[in-house]
Amino acid sequence: MGIPQRRHREKLLQDNEAVIARVRARLSGVSPDRLARRPASGGWSVAEVLEHLIVSADSYLTTLRPLIREQRGGPVDGDAVWTPTIMGGLLASSLRNPRKLPAPRSYKPGPTPRPGAPDEFLRRQEEVGRLIADAGTMNWRRVKLRSPVAPILRMNLGDALTVLVVHAERHAGQIERVLSEVES
Repeated sequence: MGIPQRRHREKLLQDNEAVIARVRARLSGVSPDRLARRPASGGWSVAEVLEHLIVSADSYLTTLRPLIREQRGGPVDGDAVWTPTIMGGLLASSLRNPRKLPAPRSYKPGPTPRPGAPDEFLRRQEEVGRLIADAGTMNWRRVKLRSPVAPILRMNLGDALTVLVVHAERHAGQIERVLSEVES
């Protein structure tokens, strides 16, 4: 089932702006010590969640930057319909599900998240927004790429952009839960 590409693009831009604002507001004034504190119930610290988001975004952005810069896939008309691939649809759906998911090994944060992880995450998510905007004239169904996690799996440009936004939304909720727990 397809979605008008223009409408999906606008929704992604709105959702991306909302997640940036949500994370920026929640992390405002939070000390690096609190960001590094793991919840008593277990799991990642906020800094580790941010590191996970940075590493995973980088794996997509490395591929997306040149694709979008070169405007591959041909122009799209105003009535174009975007349809997720099976893989892209399943991935986005699993990220929207509140059930806990294991992170791929390559996306697990290292023992020490980078300094300035909040700013680094926000910088990448802002770039995601620019790429969504810049890709507006491209046919998102025609531009194919390999999954950065499992290169045997293929997705289209719309899948990749959707995953970047949905993944950030998912972890914004985790950041809020962890901060609430480490505040107590």
